[in-house]
Amino acid sequence: MTVDAELRDRVREVLGHEVAQAEAVQGGYTPAQRWRVTLAEGGRAFVKVGTTPYTAQALRAEIAAYERLAPGPQVAPGLLGHADHPTRPLLVLEDLSDARWPPPWQEGDLDRVRATVAAVEALPVSSWPPLDLAPLASSWRRIEADPGPFLSTRMCSEAWLQAALPVLRAAEARADTAPQVVLHFDLRSDNLCVRGPAALLVDWNHAGLGPAGLDLAFMALSLRLEGGPLPDVFAPDVGDHVAWVAGHFAAAAGLPGIPDAPRVRRFQSRQLRIALPWAARVLGLPEADGDWCKAACAHSVERLARGELDEAQWYEAIEEDLVDAYLSSDDPHRGSGKSGDAEEWRWSRELVLDALPDDLQADPVRVLDVGCANGHLMACLEAWGAERGVPVEAHGLEISERLARVARRRLPQLAGRIHTGNVSSWEPAGRYHLVCVGLDYVPSARRAALVDRIVQRFLQPSGRLVLRPERVDGREPDPVQTLVAIGRPPGGVLQSAHPRTGALRRTAWIARSP
Repeated sequence: MTVDAELRDRVREVLGHEVAQAEAVQGGYTPAQRWRVTLAEGGRAFVKVGTTPYTAQALRAEIAAYERLAPGPQVAPGLLGHADHPTRPLLVLEDLSDARWPPPWQEGDLDRVRATVAAVEALPVSSWPPLDLAPLASSWRRIEADPGPFLSTRMCSEAWLQAALPVLRAAEARADTAPQVVLHFDLRSDNLCVRGPAALLVDWNHAGLGPAGLDLAFMALSLRLEGGPLPDVFAPDVGDHVAWVAGHFAAAAGLPGIPDAPRVRRFQSRQLRIALPWAARVLGLPEADGDWCKAACAHSVERLARGELDEAQWYEAIEEDLVDAYLSSDDPHRGSGKSGDAEEWRWSRELVLDALPDDLQADPVRVLDVGCANGHLMACLEAWGAERGVPVEAHGLEISERLARVARRRLPQLAGRIHTGNVSSWEPAGRYHLVCVGLDYVPSARRAALVDRIVQRFLQPSGRLVLRPERVDGREPDPVQTLVAIGRPPGGVLQSAHPRTGALRRTAWIARSP
């Protein structure tokens, strides 16, 4: 995209300087144009231009917000000028390309964000309009009247919704609706940057007066999706407003797409994945029973088979959906992809250590968990190994950087052994005595090649690759049959009975020749 002469003229009229160079800035959820311009006399500026009736209206609201902000503390980029137009209003702001735009978040960043939000909430309220909070305060009432769009997200069953609605409706009604403080009201990491000791907020078109704390409550969702703390930690005082936060995304995520903002519904759905479990925890509701993650992953597999996704896009889609599910809770088992209690967890995973050769003489025994998620299995393998008198040194490989950040924060003692990369291309710095992997980490056509790669490039001589154990009940793939189907028959089969129910789990291993 190249900047046209008309836009150059309009910027010159606003700033009094010629535009020497203009660079299109990608991003945002709307088709508004964004430019970073270099001026002939020196200096840079950021220019935003409305392109549709929706973006023009939003830009006028944003201009009004910057004018209200101008006399106060710097919580936003400086306003350099603006010009109205019937269809293409123009806003010129201080250029922030030298600032740092999280993620990743650095030490102290979230404190800077909190300080900026506090400064915004402390602004004089007289010139700011009250927000229309009625839609927030009635989301669950609208869902009750028409549950179809929300249920289409597959976040929960109809039975769960009907049982939870009285609690959600009551919290929604109790939450304070009185305007109290100035809110940005669209706070996410892509709407803020860090420059020096301060966080600056951008995209102010939604700003107005509302209850204190809502900005942090809404930001808590995207922060968690980036691998940050749980909303419960970042916004612990949300109270009944959690029903507003979850209800907003529950009411919106299943609606038809927005032509001027085609990516918004997808992102609303992802925020709902964090918001609904949060609301359930705060309000004492049972965990929602939806199958959205299973459905989403199956849909991506189908799209790959139809040629609608290439392999890189498939990895991206699977990572996004699976990791969103892992991040919805702080339960260590769920964050490693497994439901159930500690007994269920141990039965489901300790079996992999049985793949170690009986005569192995190594100190330490190096074990790699491929797809280590939040690192819980790494820690457990070391503890279970110690109980057996086996000195396990656990390493992890995780394709998702945001999930690896969670693992390193949870387990700082293991942080140096938690690696990020795709098992299909990652090169280990050393070799392992045991590698645990799931073959569904790659497309089905790549499974034989993955087995060969791990055996040849990851394992010590006589080391073993062991598959993730699966239930022997027909609901999960049989590891033995999986290996046979790709022409890599196992060197051994392992099986374990649940200590209470007697249910079986099975896995299989392949050894590298000495």
